Amino acid sequence: MTRATANWIVRASLAGVLTAGPAFAQQRAATEAEARYYIQGAFLTQAAPGIISERVTIGHELRRRLALPPDADKVKIYAALVALTDNKQLVVRKATPEEIANYPGRARIDPSHPLYTLEAGDIRLLIQYDLQANTVPFIGQLGVPSAEPELAQAGPEPKKPAVVSLVSTELFEFNQATLTPEARVKLDSEVIAKLKDIAEIRYANVNGHADRLGSAQYNQRLSEKRAEAVRAYLVSRGADAAKIETFGFGKTLPVKSCPDRGSRAALIECLAPNRRAQVEVQGTLR
Repeated sequence: MTRATANWIVRASLAGVLTAGPAFAQQRAATEAEARYYIQGAFLTQAAPGIISERVTIGHELRRRLALPPDADKVKIYAALVALTDNKQLVVRKATPEEIANYPGRARIDPSHPLYTLEAGDIRLLIQYDLQANTVPFIGQLGVPSAEPELAQAGPEPKKPAVVSLVSTELFEFNQATLTPEARVKLDSEVIAKLKDIAEIRYANVNGHADRLGSAQYNQRLSEKRAEAVRAYLVSRGADAAKIETFGFGKTLPVKSCPDRGSRAALIECLAPNRRAQVEVQGTLR
């Protein structure tokens, strides 16, 4: 499926949340898990400038890269960010304590709001989310020198340990959240066997997904159960339960689209790649 098709599908399912702006914020505050979902959706759909706060602060290093004028409004800022991350695989996760501590402009960040890292290829953006207002009040770029001399670290930068990333995708049977024997073998070889080489896990996410058959509410819960099933298996094989975060995306992020023509059995078979859970682990090598 092309990115354009994926954007259209996700835009349709997220429009009621991401384009609502202040109207949505008046209803209720977001949870931290929802905030991660909204950030990813805003960059994937490229149609949600309302997620950016009117008083957003842009890190000096990122403002310089985007060539933003001091008076740039949130629409121009959003457009520049979308252009920066366009056509790149997007991953949103909680920012690690190390990333926050090493960000030179951290003194400008309000500590009362959670921080997330958006990975887009070799670009890492540090994004803060105001859960009450449902907007992004701060965005910076990780891994680049700061333009703020008072915050620059003196002396040579210490050598950093090598970083390793693991990604594994497991498929599920139709309407099922039980790992198949094949999925267990795949997890053993692609994740469990490689965890022994990781000295410290920075983050471990399990994202559950469902196909488009059935209601949104049903598929949301099914995707959560699939993520929880993978997490439970990893923990049973020795993984640290405290390090693994799960989230269900329901049917909002398909990787394959299928026409309704033909039999229902054929449609179910065609949609199989969407019934999945993806494991994402990042850590430092021993």
